[in-house]
Amino acid sequence: MTNLKPPGTIQVDVDDLWVYYESIGLRAPDNCPAPAFEQGVPRLLDLFDRFDIRATFFVCGRDAAAQRATLAEMVSRGHEIANHSTWHRTGFANLSTEEKRADIATTHWLLTGATGVQPGGFKSPGFSFAPDQLDVLAGLGYRYDSSLLPTPYAPLMRMAQRFLSGGTVDPTHYGKARYGIAPLRPYTPDADASYRAVNSRGGASLMNAVIEAPVTTMPLTRLPMHSTFVLTAGQLLFDAGLALTTTCNVPVNYLLHAGDAIDATTAGALSSYRFLVQPWQEKEALLDHMLARLSAAYRLLPTIEYVEELMADS
Repeated sequence: MTNLKPPGTIQVDVDDLWVYYESIGLRAPDNCPAPAFEQGVPRLLDLFDRFDIRATFFVCGRDAAAQRATLAEMVSRGHEIANHSTWHRTGFANLSTEEKRADIATTHWLLTGATGVQPGGFKSPGFSFAPDQLDVLAGLGYRYDSSLLPTPYAPLMRMAQRFLSGGTVDPTHYGKARYGIAPLRPYTPDADASYRAVNSRGGASLMNAVIEAPVTTMPLTRLPMHSTFVLTAGQLLFDAGLALTTTCNVPVNYLLHAGDAIDATTAGALSSYRFLVQPWQEKEALLDHMLARLSAAYRLLPTIEYVEELMADS
């Protein structure tokens, strides 16, 4: 019998604790623990096995050499490894094109060397998106970018993070408010306005048609509904978002973080990240619920397969 479930994808940003320090303008301590790789990834791999999910893990080049064994385990269990920049620099969108190219290419070859597989997808740190990165990715032979968050609430999200953390938050974090009108499904970006599909107003496509595969926000409201927000706001946000996503026939690109599956951190400076200080038992129950619901509604594929299937049907 033909599987009638639509395609979907789950992405995991493997951001370890050093990322969260630097995202609020703090220097990570020397010998910073790495629970995202040591606890989060193994737990997520086991959950994905349980629900027959093949996911995509976005990894920073800084971590590639030290985590070769974990990366090999991801690949051996059928998952995709994608590029999440080298240093997870805040304000990635503000880098020059040459700086972006050097950063992305460095991690490209680090991940290739660690896994034997060249990555075909990229996500910029903190959804700090700039159109010139698409040309950089095309030059490296990438198939998709997943850096754009289609929500108009980015300025409010930056304000909230700045208030809760007491730290600094880069003005490009979460992107621009106008990205809230971007499509919710993979699309070929317009060269003049990359948050629009090329055929939405007769524009020209970007070089070599790198596809934008945005992380799913809630249809109609465009509220973020990925795990960071669900672990903060509660299960109702996820259930409402998934109900709208399936009702509106949106192919889901659901974002998790490896930090969602770690034990509660005791680092006081990171207490504003609620999902980092929640006990694993609480998070495990919610992750189990989300993955069960997602796998019941969608065929969950690595992002590169999800993109290829949807673009072939468009």
